[in-house]
Amino acid sequence: MPTTDITKIKIGKYMIGLVGFKDALKETADTYADQPDDTIARQLLDRLKKRNYIPQHVQKEYGQAFVREFRKFMGQPFTQEASTELEIKVLGAGCAVCDGLENLLMQVLAEMNLAADLEHVRDVEKFDHYNVTQTPALVINGKIIFAGKAPSKHQIKAWLQKAGIKQTSGGQMDKPVLIKNIPFSESQNLLDLVEYEEGRVVSRTFAQNPSVSLTLFAFDAGEGISAHTAPGDAMVQVLDGEALVNIDGTDITVCAGQVVVMPADVPHAVTAAKRFKMLLTVVKRPLGIQS
Repeated sequence: MPTTDITKIKIGKYMIGLVGFKDALKETADTYADQPDDTIARQLLDRLKKRNYIPQHVQKEYGQAFVREFRKFMGQPFTQEASTELEIKVLGAGCAVCDGLENLLMQVLAEMNLAADLEHVRDVEKFDHYNVTQTPALVINGKIIFAGKAPSKHQIKAWLQKAGIKQTSGGQMDKPVLIKNIPFSESQNLLDLVEYEEGRVVSRTFAQNPSVSLTLFAFDAGEGISAHTAPGDAMVQVLDGEALVNIDGTDITVCAGQVVVMPADVPHAVTAAKRFKMLLTVVKRPLGIQS
């Protein structure tokens, strides 16, 4: 079955995943290209409310974002929303250094009391958009900050301070979106939300914060994530196929319907004995609590 079309766009302070957004743009492109903003907003809202939960009290904010994305899609002038939030991307296919950078970023964000939309991009084809040839790479608010070896905590703090993002409060869009990239208020089949791709590991992140991360993966046969440690207990729930999990040198075969927990700070690796899909939940140690 095809992967559900989920597109992330910025609405207010947050990146929101919307089902069928690209199709809605294509459906309205020819008919509404010359229409005023309020007409475009109304048309896109009517289409997207059928597959997405859009609360009544924030429909104005959604409509404004829809118009902005529509104008961009059509190549027309648009008003760019000022950034009031950090948008951070780690580019890396899943090596230990890339995973370590992601974990370090979450620790720094928590220490600095900064809110951010943090995403680990593992799809190598998306790296081309940033003209990145080395990984890991760090992108803050759309700008490549560095690529190559992992930076120190001090360097990361300096870059975040230089970004100059100030937290805001109040307003209708201030409620944080804790789970993303999946439709709200409707049943979903996890197996359909990520597809196998030859020679690759594909992932979709549902939650990423200093306390917990929740990510859906699809591994092609023979692909894997190399040995690394995590700052919390990590539970692998295999949904399809068969995984080989190595925990501190011991191999464990995990099949569909089974789970295995990889302890915090203990080296572990995951390899596809056969093509498999898994839901990975990492529950992290609260700051200030040492192992």
